[in-house]
Amino acid sequence: MKRIVCSIFLATLALFVVSCSSLSKMQKNHNTVRYQHSPNPMETTGNKVIITINGNIPKNYFQKDAVVYLQPVLTWETGEVILSPMNLKGQKVDGNGKTIEKSSGGRFMYKDTVAYRKGMESAVLTLNPVAYKAKEVNEANATRSEALENSGAIELGNVKIAQGINSTSNRVDIKGDMSLMASDYAVSSDELMKSDIYFTVNMYTLNWDNALNKKMEAKRSLNSMKSYIVNNQVPRQIYVNAWASPEGEESYNIGLSKKRAETTQKVVDNMLTEALTERAKAENIKAGDISKYVADAKKDIVVTTNAKGEDWDNFIKLVEGSSLNEKNTVINVVKSQPDKVRREQEIRNMSVVFRQIEEDILPTLRRGEIAFSFSGVQKTDQELAKMAITNPDNLTYDELMYAASLSHNYAIKLQIYEAVTERFPSQWQGWNNAGSTALYLNQLDDAQKYLETAQKLSPDNGAIENNLALLYLALNNDETAAQYIDNAIEHGNEQASANAAIVAIQQGDYEKAADLLQDRRCTYNLALVQLLSGNTGNAIRTLDCCMDQTAEVNYLRAVCYARLDDVPALVKNLKAACEMEPAYKYQAKNDVEFRRYQSQIEFQNVVNN
Repeated sequence: MKRIVCSIFLATLALFVVSCSSLSKMQKNHNTVRYQHSPNPMETTGNKVIITINGNIPKNYFQKDAVVYLQPVLTWETGEVILSPMNLKGQKVDGNGKTIEKSSGGRFMYKDTVAYRKGMESAVLTLNPVAYKAKEVNEANATRSEALENSGAIELGNVKIAQGINSTSNRVDIKGDMSLMASDYAVSSDELMKSDIYFTVNMYTLNWDNALNKKMEAKRSLNSMKSYIVNNQVPRQIYVNAWASPEGEESYNIGLSKKRAETTQKVVDNMLTEALTERAKAENIKAGDISKYVADAKKDIVVTTNAKGEDWDNFIKLVEGSSLNEKNTVINVVKSQPDKVRREQEIRNMSVVFRQIEEDILPTLRRGEIAFSFSGVQKTDQELAKMAITNPDNLTYDELMYAASLSHNYAIKLQIYEAVTERFPSQWQGWNNAGSTALYLNQLDDAQKYLETAQKLSPDNGAIENNLALLYLALNNDETAAQYIDNAIEHGNEQASANAAIVAIQQGDYEKAADLLQDRRCTYNLALVQLLSGNTGNAIRTLDCCMDQTAEVNYLRAVCYARLDDVPALVKNLKAACEMEPAYKYQAKNDVEFRRYQSQIEFQNVVNN
């Protein structure tokens, strides 16, 4: 009996030794197994990192009764993610898992997805497989600790598969095209007469020989207004407005329109002096009292002067009424692109159309306007802007909405729109504009509150849905953003079509994004799509023609030149980006796009100074 027990024990021991020996052999030869990540370095697609490991196991390596438990780990300076497990199994093992033949070896593919987080740029992907003997394995319920609990389980050895995550695809500009509702406020329609005077491009002095002044008989029109004052009635209020045509630097055009307004105001003052002098003579005022008569009459007339800057509103009206072949495309660019610099550049890119616009439309926008009102005195723009902040309770809904549109300061805009929501809570437009403005200021909680209130007041509203899409893009919720985009397009919102390109980029569908951006030339997102699609040269040309040369434009151009191995251009653009936005220095140090250049002195001088 003792001999039988001893024989069984020795046989079991021999089996165990053989088993351990075969696993040890797998451990010893583990360096013959190839693990490759595609691509390497890893990269983001939107807000995700797709982990793809391709394994190649040589013949005669994998034991017929062995199981290998795989569970990659992604680690970086401030975090760690343990990925989903996968089992490989020999041909004698039952259950789930990828079977690897001993005689021929085999290949396998592992895939998992990780949410991207800032700081992951330097992450390392490692793998330390666990091998053990088993008759069956259940991949769905396997854990690493369970694998190690198996008798004779052994770690095959830690392998570094990939290092660094390329987050360039995550550099999409998600601000997009917002839908702000315009005000219905208008100057009193009880004006009796209007007249325009026209200015030469980039000029603010009045030239009566200007072609449009002659064509439109501007001088004769002004004389008619003067004659009306002499022979009929003195206006209660005179509006003086001046514009510049919307080409060139916006700040310059604002200053130009101001000077044109001053010129037009002088024309009005001279006209009043002459007309009131003649009126006084007609009323038989004594010669010595005429000056006082004129001065007193002027005191009773309110002259409101406004420099209106670039006249995009009339630009749209004139294009709509023109015979331009691509006028619908031009109008769509103006309405869907809130950035005026980018808007102008996109129109300029349509070179043939722009030449016609330059000849037929822009000259009529370089003007000063004089309007007589005989009904009453309205608040000036300056008064409205001040009251909207200091005393909003005394303004109407239309006045408040108009006052918000006068400010270029988004914090002030938001303050006024919040006043609208408090005084007129049933008006969805106020909530929508407050939400859009809060989103622009990156106040996401407030933006969500305002936009959701607007949606309750006006369901199935494309403008609100478009803004909600941008909100959810900012919240990294691409799925919800995509749904709102689709809804907004269905409900006729024009901005949503352009914003759909952002969702496509986030989803990694660069071909679709390129199609959606084909009419949005010289835009940052188009350049990003071109770069991600491998069209680096086109991406550089697109970035070069962007009118607004921001820090992000310079940084992305530096990435382009890094891919082309053009070090001087890389350094030049990276330096420009870091000077405009110092935070880019830290990003560049960890950006795998610049990995090859981090030891070069030119690169170090940019990111370390």
